[in-house]
Amino acid sequence: METIKVLVTNRKGGVGKSTIAANLAAYLALQKGLKISLIDYDEQSSSSAWIKKAPNIGIETFRAEMSYQSAGMTLLSARSSLRKFSTGFDVSISDLTWTPNMAENFMHDFDVILVPTSTSKFELASTEIFILEYVLRNTPFIAKNKQAIMAVPSRVETNFAETSISTNLASLKMCYVTPPVLRANDIDNFVYEDFFCVSSNATISNYFCRFGEFVAQQILDKKREREAPASKLGAIYSGLGKGILILDRYRQNKKLLGMQARSQTHALKSSELIDNNSSSILAFLIKQN
Repeated sequence: METIKVLVTNRKGGVGKSTIAANLAAYLALQKGLKISLIDYDEQSSSSAWIKKAPNIGIETFRAEMSYQSAGMTLLSARSSLRKFSTGFDVSISDLTWTPNMAENFMHDFDVILVPTSTSKFELASTEIFILEYVLRNTPFIAKNKQAIMAVPSRVETNFAETSISTNLASLKMCYVTPPVLRANDIDNFVYEDFFCVSSNATISNYFCRFGEFVAQQILDKKREREAPASKLGAIYSGLGKGILILDRYRQNKKLLGMQARSQTHALKSSELIDNNSSSILAFLIKQN
C-alpha cells in the first residue's frame, strides 16, 4: 500500500491551516474509512493537539523530528519524519508553516498540496504568487507526477460568494480552488471536542463536507491511478499466459502433424520397398522356370 501524502501549508499564519489539517484528517477517517496519519511540523502542534484531545476516531498523530542546523539538515529531517510517519497508512496529512529555510524540493514529496488563504484581495494575491512561483519552477515535475495544488478559501462568512474569487490558478491544469471552509465563530466549542464534518451546526458541517469531498475525490483518484498499473500488468501477464498456451498448442499440433507426416512417408517408403521386392521375386521365379 503506497500512502497518498497531503501537505497543508502557507507562508502566513492565522489562515486556518491547522484547523483544516485536523478536520480533513477526521473527514477522511470518518466519512471515507481511510487509515490516516497526521504529521505536525509546527511548533505550536495545534492540529495534533486537536486530534489527541478530541474523541478517538483512529487517527494517529506524530510530532515531526526537525533539525534546523542548516537548510540541508532541515530538508533531511523533514523527509525522514515524512517517511517514518506515513508508512502503513492510506493517507498522511502534514501540517507545516512554510518558511524560507525549507527547501522547495520538500513539496515534491507530496501528492496533494493545500494552501489555505483568507479571501481578502491581498491574501489571495499572496497565496496566488506562492503557488504560481512553485508551479513556474517545477512544471515538468508537477506534470509528470500529476501533483494537485489547491487554494483553500478559509474562514469565510456565510454570505461569501464563491464566484467572487478570481485567480489565475484556474487556467492551470494542475491547480484548483476548493469549496470554501466556513469560519466557526464558536471555535472554542469545537477545539478538542468535536470535528466540523460531524458538527451539530449543520451549516458548518455542510460547508466542510463539501470541501472534504472535493479533496477526497482527488485523493481517491490518485489511489486508483496507482492501483491501475498493477491491474493492467496483471491483464498483460494474463494475456501473455494465454498466448503461451496457444503457442504451446500450436507447437504440439505442428509436432503431431510432423510425426504423422513422417509416419506416412515411412509407410509410403515401406510400401514402395514391398512393391519393389515383390517385383524382384516375381522376376526371379519366372527366370527359374
